[in-house]
Amino acid sequence: MRQSVVRFAAASVALTLVVTACGKDRSAAPAATAPNSTVTTTGAGASSTTPATDAKPALPSFGDAPWPCGKGDGANADTGTEIGVTKDSISIAYGDDAGYVGSPGLSHEASDAIKALVAQCNDLGGINGRKITANYFDAKIFDVATAMQGACDGKNFFLVGEGWAFDGQQEEIRLGCKLPAVPTYTVSAAFAHAADVFQGVPNPSDETPAGVFEQVATVFPTEVKKVATLTSGFGATIETRDKVVAVSPSFGWGFAESTLEYNPAGETDWTPFVKQIKDSGATMVSWQGSCLPGLQLFAQTAKANGLDVPIVTDSNHYEAKCAAANTDGALDKMYIRFGFIPFEEADVNKATKDYLDLIKAKGGDTSLLGMQATSSFLLWATAAQKCGATLTRQCTLDNMKATHSWTGHGLHAETDPGGNHPPKCAVLLHLEGTTYKRVAPTERGKFECKDAWIAKVSGTPALIAAKLDENRISQQFTGK
Repeated sequence: MRQSVVRFAAASVALTLVVTACGKDRSAAPAATAPNSTVTTTGAGASSTTPATDAKPALPSFGDAPWPCGKGDGANADTGTEIGVTKDSISIAYGDDAGYVGSPGLSHEASDAIKALVAQCNDLGGINGRKITANYFDAKIFDVATAMQGACDGKNFFLVGEGWAFDGQQEEIRLGCKLPAVPTYTVSAAFAHAADVFQGVPNPSDETPAGVFEQVATVFPTEVKKVATLTSGFGATIETRDKVVAVSPSFGWGFAESTLEYNPAGETDWTPFVKQIKDSGATMVSWQGSCLPGLQLFAQTAKANGLDVPIVTDSNHYEAKCAAANTDGALDKMYIRFGFIPFEEADVNKATKDYLDLIKAKGGDTSLLGMQATSSFLLWATAAQKCGATLTRQCTLDNMKATHSWTGHGLHAETDPGGNHPPKCAVLLHLEGTTYKRVAPTERGKFECKDAWIAKVSGTPALIAAKLDENRISQQFTGK
């Protein structure tokens, strides 16, 4: 299994904090956005004024909001009874699959982000004066149970920013030790809908961001009538394919072929797939998998055999290596759904620039995964900071539950972590040569948003297996 195939599981699409309801009900409706609206850039935009002579200096900010980190007033009242917390320290766990021998370094950009964020937060004083210790666990793809057990045994306050591709295999252990999580991404429906789990960019199995379907239908009104899906035989990609097939017909899509699956480790010859797609009469391909080498090899084979159609795929295909590899133009018809402000627009979006600058300063690597990890860390840190003198898991969870408008300080389109709802806003990108360019909306630093672009999903195998209760909490591993 190649790195970018597994990384597909992490590609999801988005920090204004709104305090409303409390409790564990994850069924709260997302906040309304005016239909057919376009949201302006989420970068800082407050007008400047001349401060009074006794005004306090401005707090350091990340993106469009202050860092949720500082020295505090020294009045912390923690008694040491809360797991992973003292008056002056917090212990968290994080991790990735970097030790997987089939793809060394897998998902390490998420961990690079967590290390940089923890270092910067501690430099600013920690969470109300509590310095953070971050303990790393490498799941190596197949050792996720061992990694989770280590995080539990380590008496950590929270999991923050971890990203483990086989997260469904960790859930019995995590639930058993009652370790809350704010992951970079979720793969399994059981974890995406689990108790005490919140994400900066939620990826629920009963909803999906649907803006791409309408945006693509606007650009290719005829081609979307006969789509062929081509999917890696990996759980996360199959679930995404199932969502596409279930939801896109409401936006004008039709399917000439929707069952083709290829080997997650790659194919030695893509010609049979090209032939089946051509024979189906398809005029567009919906691809679920990786850019390199999979999609590039398929696209090269397709072009050589007279199949020259648009290819629509997901945000994991936004990566520098993918763009740089397109020197022959085989991927010139690749269109990507996206929920973040692209790196190319850092000059008009402070959060994007701040992310890139921070990771570079700390010697890490940047990626979409890194931005997702940053959003989840800031969500957790903001919720923890609001607990004040006494920090507990329940207080932190309640604050995240009450967060229904979140953009990662301006990194991405608005999401609803408290209600477990994905973004209703989207950007459509297109690869031209070795450069990603906007298709819709055309104005840099902006998203296109519609309420209908959070589409309901029902009846998929992954969703059925998750056994959601009336509050959209998975009971798959609870014995209920």
